[in-house]
Amino acid sequence: MSFHQLASGVGVAALVATTLFSGSLPAQAAPTPPSPSALPITTPISPLVAPPASYPSQLELPLVAELPSDASIARGAVPYHAIAPKLNALQAQSDRISVQVVGQSVQGRDIHLVTITAPETAEQTAQQAAWRDEIKHDAQAAADDAELMAGYKVPIWFNANIHGNEWEGTDGVLPYIEKLATAPIEEVGALLDRYRIYFTVTNNPDGRALGQRANADGFDANRDMITGATPEARIIRDLVGVIQPTFYVDLHGYTSVLQIEPCGPPHGENYEYDLFLPHAYEAALEIEQAVVAANIEGNTYLGADGRPTSENTGKIKIPYRDVREGWDDWPPIFTPQFIAYQGAITNTVELPLGRTNNTETNQANTRVNVEVAKVVIETAVDYAAGNSTALLENQIEIFRRGDAGEPLRTIPVGADPTTIPGPDQWAEIWSEADQFTAELPRAYVIPMGAGQRSDTDAARLVDQLIANGVEVSRATAAFTVEGAEVAAGSYVVDMHQPLRGMANVLLADGSDISERTSDMYDISAWSLALLWGADVLTVGATNDAALPVAVEPVDAAAPTGSVPEGAYLELATAGAAEYQAVNALLDAGVAVSAFENGDVIVRGSDRAAAQVVADAYGVAFTASDGMRLRTEASRGLDRLTVAYSGNQDDRVTLQRLGFTDIRLVTAATIASGEADLSQADVLWVGGNLAFTGGNAGGADRVAEFLAAGKGVAGKGTAIANFANQFGLVTVTATSGTNGSNGIVRVANAEGGLLATHPQDTAFVYPAVWYTGLGENASVEQTYAGESTFVAGHWRATAGRGAADAANQASVVTATGPSGSRVVLFGTSVNFRTHPVGSYPDIARSLFWVGGDGAAVVAPVTAEDLVEEARGTVRVPAEAEPGETIRVTVGAALDGAVVQTVLFSEPMPLGEATVDGDGYGATIPTSAPLGAHRLAVIAADGTLIGWDDLAIVAPETEGPGGENGGQNGGGQNGSGTGSSTAGDLADTGASVALPIGIAAGVLLLGAAALVIQRLRRRGAGTAE
Repeated sequence: MSFHQLASGVGVAALVATTLFSGSLPAQAAPTPPSPSALPITTPISPLVAPPASYPSQLELPLVAELPSDASIARGAVPYHAIAPKLNALQAQSDRISVQVVGQSVQGRDIHLVTITAPETAEQTAQQAAWRDEIKHDAQAAADDAELMAGYKVPIWFNANIHGNEWEGTDGVLPYIEKLATAPIEEVGALLDRYRIYFTVTNNPDGRALGQRANADGFDANRDMITGATPEARIIRDLVGVIQPTFYVDLHGYTSVLQIEPCGPPHGENYEYDLFLPHAYEAALEIEQAVVAANIEGNTYLGADGRPTSENTGKIKIPYRDVREGWDDWPPIFTPQFIAYQGAITNTVELPLGRTNNTETNQANTRVNVEVAKVVIETAVDYAAGNSTALLENQIEIFRRGDAGEPLRTIPVGADPTTIPGPDQWAEIWSEADQFTAELPRAYVIPMGAGQRSDTDAARLVDQLIANGVEVSRATAAFTVEGAEVAAGSYVVDMHQPLRGMANVLLADGSDISERTSDMYDISAWSLALLWGADVLTVGATNDAALPVAVEPVDAAAPTGSVPEGAYLELATAGAAEYQAVNALLDAGVAVSAFENGDVIVRGSDRAAAQVVADAYGVAFTASDGMRLRTEASRGLDRLTVAYSGNQDDRVTLQRLGFTDIRLVTAATIASGEADLSQADVLWVGGNLAFTGGNAGGADRVAEFLAAGKGVAGKGTAIANFANQFGLVTVTATSGTNGSNGIVRVANAEGGLLATHPQDTAFVYPAVWYTGLGENASVEQTYAGESTFVAGHWRATAGRGAADAANQASVVTATGPSGSRVVLFGTSVNFRTHPVGSYPDIARSLFWVGGDGAAVVAPVTAEDLVEEARGTVRVPAEAEPGETIRVTVGAALDGAVVQTVLFSEPMPLGEATVDGDGYGATIPTSAPLGAHRLAVIAADGTLIGWDDLAIVAPETEGPGGENGGQNGGGQNGSGTGSSTAGDLADTGASVALPIGIAAGVLLLGAAALVIQRLRRRGAGTAE
């Protein structure tokens, strides 16, 4: 892959050593300093979730205006605007209720956490916090702490309405909150003395009002728990470490019949399932009994044929019992499956009656669902309270096992249930299909510096682990592990920690479960170690000795940004952060050039701008002499306006990469002219652009875009269809088996577009590979020929299995007839924005297909000072060291800021502002005598011109008169002296001028100097 564009023109940003001038240049004029605006990829734990110092902690919630279009109203559910007044009224009535605003939704709606408990003094609340920390961080002591076991308020947590158009969880918790807050104390006092009961009243208020499952950005927050793209999911992530629940219920809908987890297989292989399953299943059974006994009018039940029926059959749906495939707890992306790693028993509750097109029916369904929800909530609290000691002991034991580093335990098939703590109803169902247990390592090591492909990706991974509750330490000295040298400052995730299950589920490769189940509910692989761009070492087994290294705990990754002093500054674009920095620089008007390997370069005069982005994104520039601009192909990068098709994954990924001018297009908006492609520089095809039927006219506008040489990148079959339709490249796209997803191995073409900082794994959902390629195509990446599939679920079907994808093209580039470039990605480079390690590939592809921007000018050297480059620069024929001379450049440059460089040994004379037609420049006292050339350089580094200048010794008085003795031993001042060419100053640094020109310049310079000195000697004799 080549940029096909060599650096042209001459100029300077700065020069170093004997070849280049190393002083700083004036900053390039830019509209504004960089204003980093990329969306963050990782977000630390919010301070808003910090618990109160005592209870109650009450505040008057701000009221919001009524929204007549709130979809809750038509559903017959509580509209969002009614929630704050309700909670305010309860706070005014009761000292049992506390309310916090723990964050805001995408559209800025408050998300409320309600806590119901008996009042606590600050001292009592502090004791509860101390016990909570003891449970997690000193579990054995907690288990032996009788005072803790008797006095700790066991936390129970209900989360409602994470899916916006599943309304009734909110409507169910509100009356229960009211009951606990206002019922006679003799009815609820004992409960509130022993427990804290938490409620996130509506986790997705935007979706509630809009009547949509997703949040306002289009993301499903209940698929986002380890990625953190949504504020709604991050609130749950952040709260879980504060609440540390023993029992958690997530209220959803709708499955036609009430459904309550636990799940069927495959089960997450990092859980302490022997401690989780017994109570999770027993709680579901008790809720089933309570709902059946309530016999709510209009409710449904599970029929003998597995279908819902209005007849009370005595059963609801419990996936562990009733759905043995297709409703699993394998990935940690859902809130219950995520929170279970905190030692909680968790259940997803799916309320029964769904949405219809009839308002009256919808409202009737809501009434039934609310009644069902009330029974579920009360029964869940009763179960948690009735089994609180066992639930707390389980949580403590989960943390103790983690801290001790014990292997995960597999429940044997046919196990005696009396040997497993807790209820035993689960045992009659348990089979080999339920057995999934991970082998835990002793530690994970995230190297920094040597051995790490991207320090910025590594730092981001560390921050993501910490945000998810994983304990991370930093090595205080270099060490060796399993033959690998690891630098000081590298990170260690010791797997002897309370949340070792969370650590392993995030960092382990995962497992290929393709042959163990035929159907999966959602994704099957997600490893941050393989998909987030950083190199991670897996070390040993869990019962090995600790690593031989001193470490210190950290609560954030150490800063990685740096900007040295340099004539030029280079940046290796290994990670997403580097492209965030590049885009911020381009937005600020800073010239950025890229080399064929992806490295970028800016002038040293833009150091202040570089420092801003280094501080913001942690990128580390290196000092450069800029000579790569003279010896390697490069091109200036353009600030790109990106038109894109697709969804929130595409939009947010572009925003995370720092592309600030992005414009959604569809076939319809292009055809209608609403979307003007002529205003875009590049097109990202994230979703199909099919110009058929009424949208056929849009094809002409796309053709015009391509005829202008503008480029396209995209993913999957959508980009292949586009490329074929518009003649960019011939390609046949094949998709993997329906529903297949996971992590694959890939191989990057040597010297190709993605070769500089290659990654050997990628995510697919499903994989797409490209065959039947036209002659203009280049294969940049293929699926690996061996061990193609690493982890996930990919059932083999004819022509669409992993074996069929092996060795096939996964990334292809081509240049079309008009010069328009195209990049096709067959991997799922931005699925739910999770594969962060693929972000640089997206950015690089867009810059590769994009047009040229302002290039960074190569440094001026002696060989650039040729006759035709003299320009309008004029200086006196000679000057003495320390003398200020007038440099004339012409009136056209009046007011311009310029740099002056004296070429012998390159020597900066500083910057100046042209006044009229020239300016003053002072010759350094250290300037060597002899013939020189004085170059004037513009602020952007281009050469304005140059002129000859002889540096001569100052005249001194002596015994021989005014000029006596200046020529050594010559009689009467007429000796031969030393003004010969051999005594002239070095005139060209190490990059020589062309031989003929150089010889001529030296000869002319020497002759002129000899003549000048003879004239001066003659004049002295005459006097």
